[in-house]
Amino acid sequence: MTHPIDVSVIIAAWNAQDYIQDAIESALSQQNVSLEVIVVDDASPDETYETVQKLALKDARIRVFKLDVNGGPSKARNKAIEMAKGRFIAVLDSDDAFLPDRLDKLVQVGDQENADIIVDNMMRVNAAGQKIDTGNFLENAEYQERHIIGLEQYVSSNIMMSGAAALGYLKPLFRATSLEKLDVSYDETLRNSEDYYLVTDLLVGGAKMVYDPFVGYAYQVEEGSISHRLTSELTAKLVDAAQRFDVRQAGKLSKAEEKAVKRYRLRLEHTHVFQQIVECLKMKHFIGVLRVLLPNMDAFPFVLGQFWGILKEKISIAK
Repeated sequence: MTHPIDVSVIIAAWNAQDYIQDAIESALSQQNVSLEVIVVDDASPDETYETVQKLALKDARIRVFKLDVNGGPSKARNKAIEMAKGRFIAVLDSDDAFLPDRLDKLVQVGDQENADIIVDNMMRVNAAGQKIDTGNFLENAEYQERHIIGLEQYVSSNIMMSGAAALGYLKPLFRATSLEKLDVSYDETLRNSEDYYLVTDLLVGGAKMVYDPFVGYAYQVEEGSISHRLTSELTAKLVDAAQRFDVRQAGKLSKAEEKAVKRYRLRLEHTHVFQQIVECLKMKHFIGVLRVLLPNMDAFPFVLGQFWGILKEKISIAK
């Protein structure tokens, strides 16, 4: 397959009529690269599709497709990748934005390093697009210079509630031929952590991932902590995805990678136990707490630590 342009920017959109224009314009304003913007509307009930159609009439670089049935971001992104013509594929969320010169910088990094996956630093913003931190997302010394990210580092950084800055939040630039060669696509059963599993499958397949400290992505932070957004339904799906990854990639990992992957899965399993207990307590279903905890006593130290953290936070607020 030939790739006549530098970058295909893919946007999975759902109910995004109020802000998707800003995301699209941030992509179209990129300099020194040829690009297209592909928006796949995930069967939105609002005017997302019509909004993008109007923009497409003014700029031929915009292409839009609407799914008949809502399938989640993975299905929408897979459709966009199928439509893409670029050498590289850049993921952009519909409520986020590229900062100036991002694509030019990352394409240069990709070509210089012969990289299959390229990621950069980002800044977190609120719904008004205002920066909410004094620093950037990745502040540790190791993230102040360009380096290769291997599977062990990537997985370890994404262990839930570990306190580490999760590299899974970074929005990748993928080399299109690498996706084709390794026959990797988004897992359409997932509506969370879909980028994580695409990247890990690529890394297991031998893809080269390079991080550059350039700050090129504005990530809009959702209101509420992750603990407030978790449900046992979601954690169950995340546990299932981790277990399927173990089966899919069995025998392909180094000892260090296996250890990191196991720690990642165990933390998800323990988080699932904790979330079920929280939901039982909210319903005052105390027998349910015992039914969840007793078969999963290996999760008890983690569960106890989470409740201790919640208690300390409440005491601090009370003061």
